[in-house]
Amino acid sequence: MATITVDKMLPALARVLGVYVGSFTVTTDINADDQVVSTGLPAEGWTVDDQLNEMFVRITSHANNGVIRFIEDYESSTGALTVSGANLANDSSDTASFEIYRVNPNRLIEALNDGADQAYPTLFRLINDSTLTLAPAQTRYARPTTIRAGGVRQVYMLPRIEAKTYADNIANDLNVDLENAALDDWTATNATIAIESETTDPDNFMVYSGEQSMKITVGASSINTVLLSITNPTNYIGQEINVSMWVYSKTASRVSLGIEIDDGTIDTGSTHTGNGWERLTHTVVGDSIDTKLEIGLHVTSSTAFVFYADEIIVTAGQSEIPQSGRDEIWDWYESGDNIVLRSQYSDQRNLLIVGMGELTSISATGSSTMELEDEEARQLYYNAAQVYLEGRVNSGDGAQQNQNQRTLTMYRNRAESGVGMMIPPALMKRP
Repeated sequence: MATITVDKMLPALARVLGVYVGSFTVTTDINADDQVVSTGLPAEGWTVDDQLNEMFVRITSHANNGVIRFIEDYESSTGALTVSGANLANDSSDTASFEIYRVNPNRLIEALNDGADQAYPTLFRLINDSTLTLAPAQTRYARPTTIRAGGVRQVYMLPRIEAKTYADNIANDLNVDLENAALDDWTATNATIAIESETTDPDNFMVYSGEQSMKITVGASSINTVLLSITNPTNYIGQEINVSMWVYSKTASRVSLGIEIDDGTIDTGSTHTGNGWERLTHTVVGDSIDTKLEIGLHVTSSTAFVFYADEIIVTAGQSEIPQSGRDEIWDWYESGDNIVLRSQYSDQRNLLIVGMGELTSISATGSSTMELEDEEARQLYYNAAQVYLEGRVNSGDGAQQNQNQRTLTMYRNRAESGVGMMIPPALMKRP
């Protein structure tokens, strides 16, 4: 999915609104004071003292990256801006870039976020959520919170990939399916691991596949890891390392997959949502592997709790996490905050929910992103301009209010023109 950064969106919206002055580079390195100096300002025609007063500077690189300040004074002979607030950070070894706006860039960021919300479903984030798992005799599942009500478009059932027999699993010489009761391949730190065995009448839902899974009890107030050490790790230097594992937890935001190289800092992926069985995934590039490559589970420090894990797959060199084929489910419907299946399906198979969610909100950080192509961003700018002007339509005298209203109408018409609108995924379900 393509993304576009704040560094690109903010000047673009400002140009649409006519409040962008330009981008410049300092000619005197920023010190720990209130000065931003660029001879490029008078060189571009800003030759009158105080001409840039009451505008805003946004620094876009180096030590003060993302800082937004009000301009209190401008000296045209030197190109010196005096800005409000505390002293800037010392940036004596670099040459920073900055932008100038006629309005506070934070208000433009708010307009972009509000405009993105207003633009739904013309603009949306495509969600492929695979955090739900089928359970025996269960037909009602919580709609993923990232998908808006009415936004579910497709539902699939994903067959399992068996870790031990998957030929490209570089760890399948180890106890990846947890069917060896010894658990000797796994090293637990600040955690206790044990085998969880399958039962019938009732079925032990804590065993995802086969006859066994791993039960992990983590201690309080400590970081916990449960790791496998990959055989012949130097075979995978410079390769993309992908790991996936099924994890059952009812505690959210604590468990993730981790990859550790040569006793360095463990690199972790997204955390478990706490909604039962989920397939966690993570990817790193093994740029430098000297002696060790460890893969497994990482738990952040907090209160003690218990969770379960099964079926870990590790690949090297592949560009994506291994995925099985998918089988369409047609007999579903949305009911409130739930997805309801009219039929029962094989238990403990992964559900893939395809739907539409709101675009991710952005912050003032220049690298913050929204999920848009450049053409789609035009639609966002029109909606954001409309939101921005709606808050200012009644400002100024009668003539100014009329001008504001005409400008607002222009951007409302552009927003409604459909330029850059996204095409929703096909709706696949039976009536």
